[in-house]
Amino acid sequence: MQHLPTSIQHLFPPGTGGVGFLKFAGQGAEDVAVAVLSSLGGLRVGATGPGVGQAKSDIEFHQTLRQGREVVVQPWRRLGDLKSVADAHHGHIMLFVGRGGRFYAFTDPDSRLYDLGSFPAAMEKLLLGLDFGPALAPDP
Repeated sequence: MQHLPTSIQHLFPPGTGGVGFLKFAGQGAEDVAVAVLSSLGGLRVGATGPGVGQAKSDIEFHQTLRQGREVVVQPWRRLGDLKSVADAHHGHIMLFVGRGGRFYAFTDPDSRLYDLGSFPAAMEKLLLGLDFGPALAPDP
């Protein structure tokens, strides 16, 4: 189970618990994306503004899977299939999910990709403006 940190629980509607009731272990990217969107599709949480280590973000989860967005993460083929599940920071960040429920942030306009970790960790980093860590190097 993946429970949201108490620091951001108040940003999600009562009863959702984020996706605390979902299990992602062993699931492919599309299965995880569908699970996230079936629980949170259309939800908008958070707000942009000053954060802890960088600006905090708003997050808007897609209503349904959006095809074709994966083209921006092609330079990181080693990560396997990634699916877009949300936009953040007024559309300047695309949130992707990979197998097993690992979340990634693609930042625009600098075209960098960051590994945000699990759903709870990703939500906390985005919504509180925590440091994403170093960008992932593209495949050689």
